[in-house]
Amino acid sequence: MDAEKIINLPRHHKKTFVALLVSIYTISLLVAHYQLGQPFSDVLLDQVKSIASALITALFGLLIIIPFIPSKEKGEIIEIPAQEITAEFEKLLDSATRWRYQGNFGRYLRGKVLPTLAPKTNVQVLVCLIDPANQDLCARHAEYRGNINAIDKGKKYDSAAVSLEVMVTIVIAAWYARNKGMDISIFLSGKFDPIRIDGSDEAMILTVEDRRSPALMITQKHFTANHFNLQMQTARDQARKINLGGMRHGIQLAEIDSNDVASVLATAGLGDICKQITAQAITIACKTSKNPYEN
Repeated sequence: MDAEKIINLPRHHKKTFVALLVSIYTISLLVAHYQLGQPFSDVLLDQVKSIASALITALFGLLIIIPFIPSKEKGEIIEIPAQEITAEFEKLLDSATRWRYQGNFGRYLRGKVLPTLAPKTNVQVLVCLIDPANQDLCARHAEYRGNINAIDKGKKYDSAAVSLEVMVTIVIAAWYARNKGMDISIFLSGKFDPIRIDGSDEAMILTVEDRRSPALMITQKHFTANHFNLQMQTARDQARKINLGGMRHGIQLAEIDSNDVASVLATAGLGDICKQITAQAITIACKTSKNPYEN
């Protein structure tokens, strides 16, 4: 009999269960009195002794068995109101040393996640972004962004603007990998997803571009977390992993120049789109990049 299931029964079911126990106990008293001829006082005393003996035996049994029973922690799915999403990310980042992201631009990643994780040791970051060299994909994503209430509502996006945002993330990630010793892997996908997934070893947060929408936090102990982790792994397996080399060592983030940008993007296999957007424009975007969700 599962005690937890009994405790969680609806109230009317609990009443039925209690009534059944009382009925069984009453019947046992009547049988002992009328069939066996025992006085009620003796029957009650025997029952009390039996119950006390059973409770003591169960208590000692639990004391012996409990240390060997693995803890059964339940996972959770929590809806986060839009105005509380930033605070929940802060909490998750405080304890994180590993981070996984599947999304589109990665602006929060470059503006908040990487700077927050950089001072820690043994940091590992897995990132899946849209492919900035896929102009059809970038054009479709630009159209999508124009129809939602994004954090940068009012900004006009086209294929070039989308490519630019992704390449800025790649260049900044290359700087953190080279100058902060972070283990960062970036994969470029041939599709975009309206749902973004950020995750640590503790939990993951699912968000959308629409700033008015709530988010979902799923702890890693919840069974659905396995499905989303598999989704992210599958997306990376089907994407193209880039070489994140080409960045100078020993420079500050603000010291990135157009030669660094061109070198990183050429190493990543994005030399053509870099020339099209121009390394100078990408450099300026890197220097002016900030966390779009800062107050």
